[in-house]
This record gives sequence, C-alpha cells and structure tokens, in this order.
Amino acid sequence: MGKRREPRMQARLQVRIAGNDASGRALLRMVPTRNISRQGALLEGIQGKLKLGEIIAITYKNSRARFQVTWVGDAGTERAGQIGVQTVEPEKCIWDTTTLPPMAADMYTAPPAKERRRHRRVQCRLGAELHIEGAQGLVRVEVTNLSVGGCFVEMSALPKEKSRLKLIVWVNDSKLAVKGIVVNRRPGFGTSIKFTEMTEEVHEQLRRFVQSLLGLRGR
Repeated sequence: MGKRREPRMQARLQVRIAGNDASGRALLRMVPTRNISRQGALLEGIQGKLKLGEIIAITYKNSRARFQVTWVGDAGTERAGQIGVQTVEPEKCIWDTTTLPPMAADMYTAPPAKERRRHRRVQCRLGAELHIEGAQGLVRVEVTNLSVGGCFVEMSALPKEKSRLKLIVWVNDSKLAVKGIVVNRRPGFGTSIKFTEMTEEVHEQLRRFVQSLLGLRGR
C-alpha cells in the first residue's frame, strides 16, 4: 500500500476564473471543474492559453482564492482546454468542505515497478521547483523519495512522459540543481524522474544526504 498527500474527488462545479492569458489579455469566464481537492482542481473549457506559474483567481459561489497554474493541456490533444491549479492560499478552501474527503492520507495500491532501481531511495519531504523543457515558468513540487539516480515528486498535473526538465531541490539548506527526464507517471499522485546530469559536487551532496537518512533508519 502507499499514500497520496491529498485525496481528490470527481466534481463538476461551475467556477469563475479571472486573470491574464499568455498574451497578457484579461481572462474572465465561467468554466467547470473536472475534479477537486482541498487545495487544487482540474478545470476544463479554458479559452485562451494560460502560462505555467500564472496566478489566477477562482470564485465558487461566495468564496474566492488565488491559485497557481501547474499544468496546461496540450493543444490538439484530448486534454486541450484543461488546466491544473494549486492554491497559493492554503488557509482557504473555497469548496464545500462537507463533501470533500478528509485530509488524512488516501490509501491506494501502488502499481508494480517498471524497472529495477540501481540506487537505493529514501523517503523524505523536500521542497523543490520543476522547470520543464518547453514550458514557461516553474512548478513548485515536493520530493517524497530520493536517490542519487532519481526521485519521485508529488504533483497533481503531470508533464508528458520523457519530458526533459531541471529540478532544483533544497537539501540541508543547500539548493541543488540537477537535470532529468520523466520516466513514469502516476495520475493523481506524481511522477518519477531519472537524473541525467549533475555536477560532482551535487552528486556528493545527494550521496551524503541519502546515506545520512539510511544511517538514521538503521539505528
């Protein structure tokens, strides 16, 4: 069994979004949600292109909060017109909280691993930023396990498989930058990243961090 950080539920709610599109033009319209969580949502029917990292306001009934665009569906695909958003005001929940699942972790059966890892991973909770090749802006994520060869990040809106990216992760007050590629996607949970390039210094810092956690757990 495994855990995902925040349960989500299918819900078709009419919300009003306000912000600016990629051309800088004002965007104000009613759109439906596809699914929601306490701190995020997947929206449909978006007319006009929104940039990753853009802050928009979402109003549902009499509640309003600011959200960051974390994923944009590609034009010409079945996900065109969809965006994933995550709140930047976590103290607010604009949905009807009586209908949402509790914040306790949602249990699920993890899918079988597709590959045998060369490097041992450790469980962790590290803040990070993803810079996805070809996308504007960045996506703030959380690294939940880590090795010197790769990691898993929790995120609601996933990049395409084989997407190349740059990951910046904070380890022991140090800001470490690595390049990688998406090797596995788990909708609703997150994505696995294989590291492809890093400096010797970053490799050594990651190695020491992983070893320190393994040492603590071996006690």
